[in-house]
Amino acid sequence: MMPNSKKVLGICASSRKNGNSAIILNELLRPVREAGHEVEVLNLGTLKIFSCTGCLGCIHSGSRCVRNDDLELVKQKIEEADAIALASPCYYLSTPSPLRAIMERSANWAIEKLANSTQKKYGVAVSVAGGNPIESSMQRMNASLFLGLYNCEIVGQFTIGHAFNKGEVLLVPSKLRLVRELGENLLQSLAENRCIRSSINECENQLICPNCLADAFQIYKDGTMVCPVCGGKLENGKSGNRAGFNRFSVEGAREHKRHILDNAIGGMLAGDEINQRLQAYWSSNTIPQDDYPIDRDLSGIVDSLNWDDEALKTLQASVPVALQELIKKVVTKKALQEGVSQITKKEFQQCWRF
Repeated sequence: MMPNSKKVLGICASSRKNGNSAIILNELLRPVREAGHEVEVLNLGTLKIFSCTGCLGCIHSGSRCVRNDDLELVKQKIEEADAIALASPCYYLSTPSPLRAIMERSANWAIEKLANSTQKKYGVAVSVAGGNPIESSMQRMNASLFLGLYNCEIVGQFTIGHAFNKGEVLLVPSKLRLVRELGENLLQSLAENRCIRSSINECENQLICPNCLADAFQIYKDGTMVCPVCGGKLENGKSGNRAGFNRFSVEGAREHKRHILDNAIGGMLAGDEINQRLQAYWSSNTIPQDDYPIDRDLSGIVDSLNWDDEALKTLQASVPVALQELIKKVVTKKALQEGVSQITKKEFQQCWRF
């Protein structure tokens, strides 16, 4: 191993052993290995990765998913890595479900990391599709989203198309050499500690996002095109920034985090109304007549009510430190709305749920 070697994590999202994705990942990592960097490969097909149930337990815990599988191992490897190399097959124009499950179940943790990051990792993605590679926009978007979520500056992306059968990529060594070139860009990025962007693309006439390399856009009536993945904007074919938001920046992650908390606050403050409407809906099969406005204003809600010792201890034990002040305000406001005169452990537990 070379002095000052970097940790590079390879992720193979295919369940096929030694198939096309494994081959292109091996070629992608070849320059990095040969240079003496520390390389580790996770084969998702050998791991147990459950789907997200939407229980919001990760928000309660601050980061850890409540489901017990290999997700924590994946998160640990991602956090330790200096760079991520992703290889994936294209299933119905998109990525395999385990890759989506990892993103969905670790997003709260990853956004928190990104919001407090001081240095980016580097990332590169390669994929293989049975059809035309330029039809795989959702695959490319998910790869960009994966790398961006885990704090990577994206060095490059490339898809080898028309390789449906196991091992079929070996019929196009010219494409595999391009994959290896991407690996050399990753190696150079690690050496110079800056993103050395690859110029390799499946179609020279195709527009790609200059920030995350996704190739699908939201097109507005004035001709503006916005990348739905990172928020990057193209105006007349030139890159720009979407006002006030870039999902993969520190500020973008903080804004995303505030958005999540705002939704959580709304669910807490309107919890009783939501439960009543749920019961009424499923018993009558009829939607409510009127909208229910949620007052999310927490200004002035500091020490409006007394919290007993048991309630404070329960708050400290069950809520991440970074959220305790906010949750205390929300619980206090809800208790005031309900005419409660003191916050007990029971009152807190009734409020601190979704």
